[in-house]
Amino acid sequence: MVITNNLSQASFRLRIDALRDPLEKRGVILDIHVRPRSILARRGLLKQTSDFDAVILQRKLLDPIDIRLLRRHAKKFFFDVDDAVMFRSRPRGKIEEWRTLRRFRATAQSVDCVVAGNEYLADLFRAESATATILPTVVDPAHYQVKMHAKTDRPALVWIGSKSTLPYLRQFSEALAGAARRVPGLRLITIADVPLSDPPLPTEHISWSESTESAALIRGDIGIAPTPQDRWTLGKCGFKIVQYMAAGLPVIASPVGANSEIIVPGETGYLPKNPTEWSDVIADLAGDLARRQSLGASGRRRVEGRYSIDRAADFWSDMVR
Repeated sequence: MVITNNLSQASFRLRIDALRDPLEKRGVILDIHVRPRSILARRGLLKQTSDFDAVILQRKLLDPIDIRLLRRHAKKFFFDVDDAVMFRSRPRGKIEEWRTLRRFRATAQSVDCVVAGNEYLADLFRAESATATILPTVVDPAHYQVKMHAKTDRPALVWIGSKSTLPYLRQFSEALAGAARRVPGLRLITIADVPLSDPPLPTEHISWSESTESAALIRGDIGIAPTPQDRWTLGKCGFKIVQYMAAGLPVIASPVGANSEIIVPGETGYLPKNPTEWSDVIADLAGDLARRQSLGASGRRRVEGRYSIDRAADFWSDMVR
């Protein structure tokens, strides 16, 4: 049984829903339930967990009373997480912070194993005496077209994300503007639900959709993932980096959290630390076709070996058994 809070949330779609068919081929059936709002319905669902071989609580921290009920009935209890859910990206009141911390500790102290998207998240749970292992957020490589790199006098950076992460890109305007001054014709492609306001270089916006993201990604030459560092962003799991590599793009990202776990510097991309380094790396890659081809091919191979949906399906098949 899988218990989630939101069927449309990206975390659920990428880490659970995408695994339904691959797991079924391995003899593992996912019975997915949305956490009920009603207390009686919720506790009735938690009691039903005894009918299943294992329970995956996906991302949602439950009240201690619900956690104790789940622990009493579940044969095996896993918590899957790919965000710093014990914190929040926006400020909260003291009572809400206390409630979240209480739920986090109750989960950590009751779960059989936390399945975390990166080491930072795993270590937060380990600090509360939980057993934790790492499962990166993965992709289906077959979903992604692979970039055929060619010489160009209008090299394109590409960024994929959402309204919630667009401010990260905006915070790196200085670095992008510096690169644009050094690279004639440099441009930016954004793939998101909303465009970037006041971009620091010529920019084309493409509205995101799952069916068109692959074709949109390979319009770029270099994938970028600028990321400020705080306790929320440290919990991010670098999904856009995996997407870039699946598309055969070299990647430039901030050395924050999972970014440093996914990218192999000099082999699949680079991790510049400041605006000057960002401008240098962009300029170097924009003018080096052979390097873009080499990094892009290495990134694609890394995705196929370490960040593929089959690997995640094998992982969960072993865990629940």
